[in-house]
Amino acid sequence: MMLKFESVVATGSAALDSGIGDTALKTFNGVTYLYSVTGPGGGIAVWKLTEGAVPQLQDTEYFSGSISFQVGRSGTPVSLAGDDQLVLDVNSATGLVGYDLNPNGTVGTLQETGSLAGGGDISALVQIGDLLAIANDSSGQITTYTVNGDGSLSLGTSVTAQADSMQVLQSGSDHYLIAADAATSTISTYEIENNTGALSVIDNSDTLATLGIATPTAVEVVQVYGQSWVVVAGAGSNSLSVMELASDGHLTPTDHVLDTLHTRFESIQDLAVIEADGHAFVVAGGGDDGVTLFTLTPDGQLIHLDSFEDTNQSGLQNVETLSVAHVGDELQILVGSQQDAGLTHLTVSIENLGVVRDGFGSVIGTAGDDMLSGSVLDTTLSGGKGDDILIAGSGATVMNGGRGADIFVMQYGSDVTSINDFEAGSDRLDLFDYPLLRTPGQLTFTSTAQGAHIEYLDEVIEIVSATGGPLTSAEVFGAGFGGPDHIPVDFSDFGGSDPGSSDGVQGSITVNSEAANPGLADAEIFFTPDGGGTISVRADDEGRFDLELPTGSFDGELEIVKTYSTASNDITALDALQVLRISVGLDPTWGPASPENLIAADITQDGTVNALDALAILQVAVGQPTAHEPEWVFLDDDADLSGISKDNVSYETGVDVVAVDNVISTDMTSILLGNLELV
Repeated sequence: MMLKFESVVATGSAALDSGIGDTALKTFNGVTYLYSVTGPGGGIAVWKLTEGAVPQLQDTEYFSGSISFQVGRSGTPVSLAGDDQLVLDVNSATGLVGYDLNPNGTVGTLQETGSLAGGGDISALVQIGDLLAIANDSSGQITTYTVNGDGSLSLGTSVTAQADSMQVLQSGSDHYLIAADAATSTISTYEIENNTGALSVIDNSDTLATLGIATPTAVEVVQVYGQSWVVVAGAGSNSLSVMELASDGHLTPTDHVLDTLHTRFESIQDLAVIEADGHAFVVAGGGDDGVTLFTLTPDGQLIHLDSFEDTNQSGLQNVETLSVAHVGDELQILVGSQQDAGLTHLTVSIENLGVVRDGFGSVIGTAGDDMLSGSVLDTTLSGGKGDDILIAGSGATVMNGGRGADIFVMQYGSDVTSINDFEAGSDRLDLFDYPLLRTPGQLTFTSTAQGAHIEYLDEVIEIVSATGGPLTSAEVFGAGFGGPDHIPVDFSDFGGSDPGSSDGVQGSITVNSEAANPGLADAEIFFTPDGGGTISVRADDEGRFDLELPTGSFDGELEIVKTYSTASNDITALDALQVLRISVGLDPTWGPASPENLIAADITQDGTVNALDALAILQVAVGQPTAHEPEWVFLDDDADLSGISKDNVSYETGVDVVAVDNVISTDMTSILLGNLELV
C-alpha cells in the first residue's frame, strides 16, 4: 500500500490556512467532513470528503468578538443531547464553548454551556456516551461531567493530573481513559466508573518505564482483532509505542519503534489510528517533513508500509496535525503543517483489502490484500493474487505469496521458515522481530541454486526465488533494511534472561492455566507442542498465564523457569550444614535424605552432593556472590526418583501435558535448589 499525494487544499484566507493547529472529523448522514482550526485571529474551515476527489470547501467561520484572541488551536466534536458542537479552548470562558455543527457540514452559532471547574482553558477533551472528561490547564485537573437530557452539564469527579491528549477505550465491560502530557512526559490510565464517571488510577508505571517514551504528544486507541490497543507518540524519543489494554486496565507493550532515515516521524507531533474492513492502520507525522504509514498485526506489531517525503508541492514541513478518514475504497489523510499553508491531501487505496486470518495446517487467503499468520504448529500460508502480508508462526512456516508485492514477516524463536516464490524487486523480507538486527551485514547470507539460505542466531530462512535461480543479498534487501528500528519490549526474547523472582511453594503443586498458581508467581512458562515451536509467556504475580493456543487438543511438554527471591530468606546457613552432612555420608539432622532433599542439595547441578554445594548455599545464605545461583526446578509429580543418591542426582524437569482449548492442568513438584528444610 502506498501513500499518494493528491493536492494541497486551501481557502485562500491566511487566517484560515496558516497555523492550523488541529483537525477533526465528523460524519453526518454518511458524509464525512473535516474541520481545521487555527488560533487567535483565525477560525474554522470545513471540508467535505468525497471518494476519488479532492476535499471541497463547505464552510468557513472566523473567530470574532470575545473569543477572537482568547481561543486556542484545538477543536473537538462533542454531542450534547443531540446538539453537535465543535468545542474550542477559550481561556477567558467559564463554560464549555463551541460552535454548533449542522448536518449539512456548515458551522452554526457559538454556544457556551454550563460552568467548568477551572473555566474554559481546555487542554484535552474526550467523550464516551453521556460523559465528558476534560483536562484543564488552569486547575491542573481532569474532571468528568455528565451530559443531561437537556444538554446541560453536571459536575462529576476530578483527579489531579495534566493532559494534552486523551482517549477513551473499552476493554471487557469497562471503559478506561488514557491521558498523555508532553510537559511532564507522563501517560496515565484511569478506570471510569460506569454510573458516576469517577476516575480510578490504574498503575501502569512498570510497563511504561520499559518503553522510554519521552514527551508524549499524542495517544490514539482502536479496537480490532478482538483486542483493545493503545498507540502513543513520543516526540522526544522519536517513537511510536503499541500497548494492549487488558480487561483490568493494565497495559502490555507489544511494539516500540524508532524513526530512521527510512521513515518520517522524527519529533512526532500527531498520529491517527483507523480500522478499515478488519485491518488497522497507523499514520504518523512530525518534524521530519513527511508522513509514515503502518499496519498493525493481530499481535500488536507495526509493519511499515510506506513513507512520503515532503516535496516542493506537498506542504509537509513540520507536520502539526493530521486526520485519517475511511471514505469509500480509500483512506483520505489530511495534514496540517507548522510552516506551510493549507491542508495536504494524501490517499491510500484500500479497494483490494482481503482477510486477516491465522491458524495452523493450511491458511489460505483470497485474491485481495490479505494478512495471514502462522501458529505454534507447522503451517503453510498461501496468499494468492493480492499484496499480502504473511507472518511466520513459532512453528515451521511455509510461505507462498503468490502474485503481487508481498511482505514476508519473520518471527524470532520460530522453527525454519521457507518462502517458495520470492520476487526480487517486488516482494519484501521483514526481519524486524529479530533482536539487535540492524543491517543485512549481520546475517549469514548464502546464495543457493534456487534462491538463498539465511541464518541469524538460531533462526533459519530458506528462500526459493520466483524465477528458480539464485538470489543475492542485494536482490533480497536492496541497499539495506527499510522502515523503523524495532526495540524489544519483552526482554525474555533475548534468551537467558531471568524471570522476575518471587516467593514460591515447596513440594507438590497443581498447575492450572485458568486459575491462580501461587507457586508460579512471575515464572517463565514454556510450552512446546509435539511437532511445533515453543511458546513462552510470563506468569503474573498470582501465577496466572495464558498461552493463547488455538482451539483443540495439543500434546506437548511444559517447562517452568523461576528464580529465587532473596527476600523470602528460605535458604539459610542451616541448609548449608545439612548439605555438608550429606556430602560426608551423614544423614541430615531429621533422618535419611529423600530424593527431593538430594535434588535440593545439588545446587551446582553437577550430579553429586559435595562440599562445593554446601559452600554455594552458605554464600547465598549470607548474601555473598556465588557462581551457582539458586533456582526453582519443576518436575513431573509422578516422576520416578527412586534411583537418586548423593552420588547420582539425575532427574528431568518439565512434564508431558495435553492442552485442551488453551487450558493446561497438571500436577508438579517444585523444589528450591539450596533449601532442604521443607522438602
